[in-house]
This record gives sequence, structure tokens and C-alpha cells, in this order.
Amino acid sequence: MKVGVNGNEYDVELLGNKARINGKEIALKLDQDELTTSDNKKFHLDFLQEGEPSFMIINGMAYDVLRSVSADTATKEVKAPISGQIIDVSVSAGMKVNRGAPLVVLEAMKMENQIRSPLKGRVREIKVIKGQSVKSGDVLLIFE
Repeated sequence: MKVGVNGNEYDVELLGNKARINGKEIALKLDQDELTTSDNKKFHLDFLQEGEPSFMIINGMAYDVLRSVSADTATKEVKAPISGQIIDVSVSAGMKVNRGAPLVVLEAMKMENQIRSPLKGRVREIKVIKGQSVKSGDVLLIFE
């Protein structure tokens, strides 16, 4: 399956206690909220907001995760992955953006989370303003 993480695309195949990511096989061990790879790298899952896209905080870093990032399945609406406050809007209506471009900065749980474009396109409408509070799932902006 194709997986997009913060605007980067990966080819991921899950193989039980292993994963193949862009052709490289990695052994995985999951113990509660901690994942250990075959080269002893440890990743702690601090927060998970399921949905499409999913939102995760791993080792203190925020990630937007899309299960499929192909142009024909990408949504025209960008929604808040978590409740919080808008602290910056990086785009304006009519602006062309590339996939992965920063759109909005959302502060949640005392962390700044950069929401990136899931597709290449033109912004049709901005639905939020700086300082506005949003709930998980609220529409932040719409593409043409």
C-alpha cells in the first residue's frame, strides 16, 4: 500500500512482525506503545488520532499519515486532525500549492503541528483564521 507521511510517499508492505518499506525489510517488535526495529531503534507512540488522515505523535514529533496519497483518492477538504487553535495560515484562496506544502499551523497539546497539503492543486477557500479554535474533523480549507 502507499502511505503518505507529512507529504512524503512510501511503499509499505506489512509482513507480520516485519515491514517492507520502499523495498527495505525491517523486523519489528511492538510492546504496548513502543516499537523496536531490528537495528534497536525505539519509537514511542505518544498520541494517535485515527481517521484519514491519521495524526500521530511519535517520540515527540507530529505526523500526518495518509493510507493512500494518489491524486484520484486525495480529498478536496483538509480537516483538523486534532482539536486545537490555529496559530498560522500559510496560504490564501486562489493560491497554487504542491503536495506536502505547509497550509496551516495548529497548536494542540502545547505542540505546533504543521498541516501539509495532501495534493497538488489550487486553494479554493480558507475556512479558518489565525487564533480560531477548531475541533478534530473541522474543515480547515478546500481545494478546487
